[in-house]
Amino acid sequence: MALQPPSITIVRTPAELPRPGESVTVSCEALSALPEFTLLYWLENGFFVESLHPDGAVREGTVQEGLQDSGGRTLHRDLHFSSFDNRYLHTNFTCVVLSPLGVDSREVRWPSPAPVTGKSGDLG
Repeated sequence: MALQPPSITIVRTPAELPRPGESVTVSCEALSALPEFTLLYWLENGFFVESLHPDGAVREGTVQEGLQDSGGRTLHRDLHFSSFDNRYLHTNFTCVVLSPLGVDSREVRWPSPAPVTGKSGDLG
């Protein structure tokens, strides 16, 4: 059985568009057959997040590892925004997984703004 290249399985964003000043976390999960040789990291417009935010306003969490049924491992890493700024909506945040078997990446897609309706929704 050939080892598969790593792959991003999910990038989780908040269900609603973040508000300015809010503390926000985005999560990335990846699958790797060689977790001990795999890097999972975040880029902002192609640069390492920590190099652009030495103050920690945007920072990566630690990599967490879990088991996968197929024998590989899931890797999980969060991206934390201490005080969300609307400019981040127009910034390219990318989760990257890299191993000797290959590379995969996925961009953050922020949720669309909630539609404004004239009446409040009821639960029925």
